[in-house]
Amino acid sequence: MKTIGLIGCSATKQGKDNPTQKFKAQDIYQGNTFKISKTIGLKKFKCDDWHILSAQYALLDRDDEIFYYDLYLGNQTSSYKKEWTQKVLQKLKEKYDLENDVFYIFAGSDYYKGLLPHLHCFVFGYKSSNMIDLDSPTEYVYGVKKC
Repeated sequence: MKTIGLIGCSATKQGKDNPTQKFKAQDIYQGNTFKISKTIGLKKFKCDDWHILSAQYALLDRDDEIFYYDLYLGNQTSSYKKEWTQKVLQKLKEKYDLENDVFYIFAGSDYYKGLLPHLHCFVFGYKSSNMIDLDSPTEYVYGVKKC
């Protein structure tokens, strides 16, 4: 069994002034919650691996190189969110055992709602608009439906 961290992207990103410049996914996001999840959350819960949940790119490996974008999943249509969720799940299935691995999700509800029925997971949501609550999960799902 592995433990995998999934961190939600952030609105604050590098590259806004130079949209032709590529950045590693782990470096482009500059939001407070992203940084805290990456530096504290992943260590606290001893994640073996981690990825980024991106409204634009679905699931990113931390070393993927991407351009600046401005897209928030919460503002997208229900069909976009459904397709986005399927893309994320497909990428996770290629890398992990969704029946046995445990996922720690550090993200807002728009980024995890569709994933909950398919993953063994702990979800850490926001205390406020820019601060994640790493002390207790807002959701806990174990023994989930098959994808």
